[in-house]
Amino acid sequence: MDAGDVGRLLFGRPSRLRLALWIHQHAGPRFFQSEPPKTVIAQSACGVELTRLVDLGMLTEHREPANRRVYYERTRSPLWSIITAASKVVDPVDK
Repeated sequence: MDAGDVGRLLFGRPSRLRLALWIHQHAGPRFFQSEPPKTVIAQSACGVELTRLVDLGMLTEHREPANRRVYYERTRSPLWSIITAASKVVDPVDK
């Protein structure tokens, strides 16, 4: 199954599931807003979708005063189990 098709049908936007899958597969505990590749999500949509994941409690946002970058860190939200399950049935996303 294609993550874009499942994302559109199940989550409303194809990029939302692709982004969550990328975060789930990301090796480090933190990443910055512009780090997800364009093949996963357009930069113009990335901030909006990351804010949705923050609002859901799946990510925490960190802003460092000396640095303009916005960092995100995955939480232990049980909602990640949905993404874990989805990762088992959809094609892998680009890293």
